[in-house]
Amino acid sequence: MKSKYNRKAKAKEIFEKVVSNVQSIIQNGEYEKYLKFQNQFTKYSFNNTVLIFSQFPDATNIAGKAKWKELGRELIKDAKRIQITAGMPVQGKTKVKKIVDGKEIEEEQTYNYIAYKSVYVYDISQTIGEPIPLEVKMLSSENMGSFFEKLKQFSKFPVYEKELEQGVKGYYSPKNKEIAIEKRLLIDAKVAVLLHELTHGLYDDFNYKTDRNLSEVFVESVAYMVADYFGIDNSMCSFNYITQYSKGNPKILVDLGTKIKKCASEFIKELEEFEVQEEQLAA
Repeated sequence: MKSKYNRKAKAKEIFEKVVSNVQSIIQNGEYEKYLKFQNQFTKYSFNNTVLIFSQFPDATNIAGKAKWKELGRELIKDAKRIQITAGMPVQGKTKVKKIVDGKEIEEEQTYNYIAYKSVYVYDISQTIGEPIPLEVKMLSSENMGSFFEKLKQFSKFPVYEKELEQGVKGYYSPKNKEIAIEKRLLIDAKVAVLLHELTHGLYDDFNYKTDRNLSEVFVESVAYMVADYFGIDNSMCSFNYITQYSKGNPKILVDLGTKIKKCASEFIKELEEFEVQEEQLAA
């Protein structure tokens, strides 16, 4: 059984590996690619998603050897192992001294903790066998104008299109609980800006006066993931913009990683459910 010290050392080792990998992603200009990659691995933690991406950036569908066998697929020869971590609930025992009736006795107590160990998974491209049905995630409408209108209907806040100050593409007003979009933008830019401002309104709980950098990195990352999920080329949410606000510091992205992933998943789920409701009402 690992000691408390060894467990802490293992956790520190995992964190440092994640920081190192995120630093590499930033330096190689691959953060946008990584955000796109994350959409395919909603069941994995932020840390494990980073580990998968750093070892197999073209992965699309990950499972362990036993799971692939259960699905009727076998590993190809020399399949590259992808190392991730798995938390396992463990029960430990320790002896404690107690005073009972004025006498010191030693009593055994149990305690629970999570132990992390390395496990190995493989991408579907490393297997052969039965075909795996792929989930269709793309929005049915190919019309950007239609999607923009749908986003406005989905919005929890009024959305106004008007002429804004030069250089301002849009904003969310926490005071008035409303969103403004520059009316002269092209429709694809309006979609990108609205996704960004919706993220501010729905999920951004940072103090913008003191934590503007954190706010913008978080919002741009979430907006990019949502746009990509629905098949939108969100050039407004660029890698350069995100790295500008993160100051090239990988720890900012590591600290925000779980929050970004969680909120992007929630945003996508809400938007998909709204789309289904709209289709049911129209039927």
